[in-house]
Amino acid sequence: MDESAGSALTEDQRKWLGRLRACGASGKSFTAYASEHGFPVRALYDAKKTLVKKGVLPRTQRNRFQRVQTVTVPAEPQWRIRLPNGVSVEFSGTVDGGSLSSVLNTVAHLE
Repeated sequence: MDESAGSALTEDQRKWLGRLRACGASGKSFTAYASEHGFPVRALYDAKKTLVKKGVLPRTQRNRFQRVQTVTVPAEPQWRIRLPNGVSVEFSGTVDGGSLSSVLNTVAHLE
């Protein structure tokens, strides 16, 4: 804690900062420490939250969210052509115009 942060704290906040540091030094959980010293554990959590917001204590909770990058895979085009004679032609991917024309002309003459 730097002096500017310490001078911005109220007397009550300095008291709770001391308790939080003593709890950490004791190696006990918040619940055990609060119970041993006769105050509600919620008060210890609230004090910590306030002191973290003021920048006196470091944030100890890990981020619950991770940034991810999504990769989009272009879908292959799907084609379905139904001709007036009832014949269907289906294919996927790309096709050159000459091949498509040849296939369509062939199936157009089927009965």
